[in-house]
Amino acid sequence: MRGLRRKTLDAVLAAVCVMTPAGGFAADIAAPMSKIGDAASDVAVDASGQSIDVAALAERLRPARYVLLGEIHDDALHHRLRAALLSALLADGRPTWVVFEQIDHQHNAAVAAAPRDTEAVVSAGHLDKKGWGWPLHRPLFDAALAGGATIVGGNLSRAEASSVVRGGVAQAPVELQRWLAGPDAAGGADAALPSAWTAAQDAELRYQVDVGHCGALPPAMLAPMALAQRARDAALAAAMTAAPPGVRVMLIAGNGHVRRDIGVPHYLAAVPANGIVSIAFLERAKDGATVADGPYDEAWFTVPVERPDPCASFHAPGVAR
Repeated sequence: MRGLRRKTLDAVLAAVCVMTPAGGFAADIAAPMSKIGDAASDVAVDASGQSIDVAALAERLRPARYVLLGEIHDDALHHRLRAALLSALLADGRPTWVVFEQIDHQHNAAVAAAPRDTEAVVSAGHLDKKGWGWPLHRPLFDAALAGGATIVGGNLSRAEASSVVRGGVAQAPVELQRWLAGPDAAGGADAALPSAWTAAQDAELRYQVDVGHCGALPPAMLAPMALAQRARDAALAAAMTAAPPGVRVMLIAGNGHVRRDIGVPHYLAAVPANGIVSIAFLERAKDGATVADGPYDEAWFTVPVERPDPCASFHAPGVAR
């Protein structure tokens, strides 16, 4: 840490939530939602190559307490497909919270007080429109509000994540520190704690952080960045578990956050729940292959978006900037 140039550290902290480098934006974000649910079989398949049936999937998800929907952040179709699924689930009238990675938790009072209008909500939530490529996520906010859901921010602020990177667990929000035990630390007798975070999980998360930043992070930054990612996952889980009993909770976040092994589900596992379902939204390989990049309960695959080389903006360690 001490040997990092300030400019390098600031650049790293600005990217602390990124598990996959951002690429270009797809141009089809304005397609009517009414057509997506009916046409999902034409645009998405499951891991076996079978066409997706949004209505059937919604029925399977209804008993779940927690539904986690991943994404590739710049793929507009992923947001539209998830919005169709969200609308189908909300049609049953069950009280539902939708927790967004795109809004920091500190803005929840303002979000709750805002008019039930998408622009008013994202303004109250201080959503970083440039950073998230707005209006890519707009279909999800529109669907949540139209379906009567409660919108909740779940992410750490950049300042909080930066504090974790610089200072470790002791600088995480106090309510999350007990969830951030180190590798092989005992979970203790507290039933509210997740099972121990293992060395294998830690190694996998560090690897994902490294790959997600194109191998450009200084080695000394991998552990702090992985811890910041864990803190974000714990914060998202804390926001989800704050929902009253009987309320369905849906998470809108990147695929890295919804992985069963190292993402938010790790922190939900110790909490009594009527089911946890994690669904990744991924892109097929150029040869059409449908291979998930991690453990999920289900995965949807869409055609790959044409985007610039996501690693072009990253610099290898030691390269002058």
